[in-house]
Amino acid sequence: MSAEPLSILLASTAASLSLDLFIHPLDTIKTRIQSREYSQFLRTNTGTSIWRHPGIFRGLYQGIASVTAASFPTAGAFFITYEYAQSGLQLIHRKLGTHESSSAQVFSDFCAASVADLAACAVFAPADALKHNAQMIQSQQPDASSHVAGGETGGVAQKATQLAFKKFINPRQLWNGYPALVAHSLPVSAIQMPLYEALRCRISEYRFGVREEGSGRLRDYGKKQVHLTIGEAASTAAISAAVSGSVASVLTAPMDMVRTRIMLDAADTTAPQKKRMINAVREIIRTDGPRGLFRGCAVNTFMAAVGSGLYFGLYESTKWWLSSDSMEKRVMLD
Repeated sequence: MSAEPLSILLASTAASLSLDLFIHPLDTIKTRIQSREYSQFLRTNTGTSIWRHPGIFRGLYQGIASVTAASFPTAGAFFITYEYAQSGLQLIHRKLGTHESSSAQVFSDFCAASVADLAACAVFAPADALKHNAQMIQSQQPDASSHVAGGETGGVAQKATQLAFKKFINPRQLWNGYPALVAHSLPVSAIQMPLYEALRCRISEYRFGVREEGSGRLRDYGKKQVHLTIGEAASTAAISAAVSGSVASVLTAPMDMVRTRIMLDAADTTAPQKKRMINAVREIIRTDGPRGLFRGCAVNTFMAAVGSGLYFGLYESTKWWLSSDSMEKRVMLD
């Protein structure tokens, strides 16, 4: 593997693992808030806060095992596909003479993000199904949950994931939620990535007076090229990602709710995917009203802002560090 793909793969994996460990408790809370059981708790206990549910804060790292196992291949699939798709589209734009067009750049970011997301979702779908079901183990199987919730983080992850896996009689059921995952993740990436690239460019112009080049480590001052510090690269990426992630999260909140319900049912239904999503929407509206589609939106938006900022900040800084030796040779101070 060449240096650049290796840097992308290692950087994306390091960022993904760090994010998973940091953000997973919030993701567990979001899954529980969006589940049928917790929805029933609110309907039964009118006027009671969701935070009073006895299981809301138990076993917050349940399901982490499947997510961390999938981090390396998923992150690698997304970023390698994204970077290469973007490079290929840039070559096409240069041949067509449209490489300086802002609309052409947005279109390239959109297409690259969409293709990359399809690849990543195919890898991540089984882990996502296991994660969602493992996060609900304590409330679905009380006898097992008391043992799980009382263990260490590693024990929680392993025991809950094992119990969740036993629900799937046929391994192919692990991919039952793939269409729902794509239906949620594709719009998120399609919104977030072009907005992220545009914001990163604008912030760089505002902070440094110029447009970033390549992966954001150099900036031009007339005939000079000055080395961009790791802090400058990381902070610019983190701010851009936090804003774009928040916007994408709010706009796709209903599909996130539907995705959670479908993933929790992945082992229990054989209905066609399209019918499954329609039925999920109808059930949510019937039991909780239109507002039910936005349940967990606040937690998810906060998680997206913090998670995206951390993820892209770590990704850019790790990639910067991994290729710093080769970059030093390209720095010129005329």
